[in-house]
Amino acid sequence: MLHTVKHSPFGHQSLVQALGQLQEQDRLLLWQDAVIAATVPVWQTRLQALADSGRLYVMQEDLQARGLSHDAGEPMTGEPITGEPITMEGLVDLVVELGGSQAW
Repeated sequence: MLHTVKHSPFGHQSLVQALGQLQEQDRLLLWQDAVIAATVPVWQTRLQALADSGRLYVMQEDLQARGLSHDAGEPMTGEPITGEPITMEGLVDLVVELGGSQAW
């Protein structure tokens, strides 16, 4: 299953809740304000295992809309942003592949 999180982790508990429900085969998509989590070191650390296993996606359009770049790294540490960038077309393909999603 694909779990999608759209709220910033600084104003909402949806990312924490989604991470608590993930099963080993599940994947996580950060989009809208949730993409911020991919650029913050404390969240990068928490999300790294998902990214390393290819189970974390970050919506490219939402990164760009917020002036963030997947390739630039986090300004304070220079660490790469966690997660695989994905487009809306890629999201549609992913939902089709996985057969559904859970929105948080």
